[in-house]
Amino acid sequence: MAVSAGNARALRLARVILVNVALAIALLAATEFVLHRLYNWTNPFLDHGENALRSRDPVFTHTLRPNFDGYDVWGPVTPRIFTNSLGFKDGATRSVPAISDRKRIVFIGDSFTEGVGLPYEQTFVGRFAQAFPELDVLNAGVSSYAPSVYYEKLKFYLDKGLKFDEAIVYIDISDIQDESISYRYDQNGALEIGVFTPNPEQCLPSAYQLLTRSPPGWLEKRSFVAEFVSNLIFVKKANAANAGASLRELMQPGRVYSRDWSRAVWTFDDQASCYGEAGVAGGVRKALRQMDRLHALLSAQGVALSVGVYPWPHQLLYDVENSRQAQIWRDWCAGKCRRFFDHFPAFFQYKDTHPDYVRDLFFWADVHFNDRGNSLLADDLVAQYRR
Repeated sequence: MAVSAGNARALRLARVILVNVALAIALLAATEFVLHRLYNWTNPFLDHGENALRSRDPVFTHTLRPNFDGYDVWGPVTPRIFTNSLGFKDGATRSVPAISDRKRIVFIGDSFTEGVGLPYEQTFVGRFAQAFPELDVLNAGVSSYAPSVYYEKLKFYLDKGLKFDEAIVYIDISDIQDESISYRYDQNGALEIGVFTPNPEQCLPSAYQLLTRSPPGWLEKRSFVAEFVSNLIFVKKANAANAGASLRELMQPGRVYSRDWSRAVWTFDDQASCYGEAGVAGGVRKALRQMDRLHALLSAQGVALSVGVYPWPHQLLYDVENSRQAQIWRDWCAGKCRRFFDHFPAFFQYKDTHPDYVRDLFFWADVHFNDRGNSLLADDLVAQYRR
């Protein structure tokens, strides 16, 4: 049977499409094979503790990359981030000299002090720097730090010759659990980070998602690209679910604002889980010991030490203004600290006059301060510093 010109063109087009599809599949398969071998079967498209901004460090476990100019991802937001030559979050890339021509203050803390989800100018450290242009302000804070890292990182830079007049350490609510199960020294004295507990999957530092993620399918287990796309889709769905959730939903057991989320509740629940064999009290003792080491280190160098504390949503929801967190560090600071910055009163005062205080002050479905939360803390810090 004769084939019409139209049918012949359709057949040729179909063959071209099939050949191109086959070539694309072959190219993708070859690419997947090379990537699996090159990256030792670890997906390079996913964040495994390192990315363009964040990197591992052999002395203090992890840090920010120096002179970074780009974007970071925090939930649904992607702020532009700069770091200086030390790898400290800053207002622009710049070279930091060992000796400043002004009084220099170094802040250190965890993700709250780093100011995740916000550009430097909107963080409380950045706002403090703007309020005191006569000071040289550095921010050594990075997500997931704790007293063990505060000591190791400041010691490292002091040993390298960095000179500063005062260190302001912001102790986070999560520092007690992190000292309990996330940080330890190996047999050679090197600081390690992980989840050092018999059942690490039960103590991961995150609350349950509103959405339950399905186990990876056949293709996701074998394809880096499919795994990445699946992860991207889930994150977008989870962010959308969180954005539409009510406070009541997020206060349900296991959720981010629940009364039973162990990472946040030790200040009013001494029996909180996931604090290792020594429990909450052991985590507090270890944090105090590491801060004792830091105080001795700084005193020997003639550097003043100040300490600050602030609440998470859980302390505002379930705790009291004179929280155990504030009591512990106020008592420890007596005779050691130049200043003790207790921001619990400022946040509880805000709570008393603003019924939607959690949404006002924190990224929704998250424990970290948003722009307004950072502004509130900064205003209180500046006022206390000027006294």
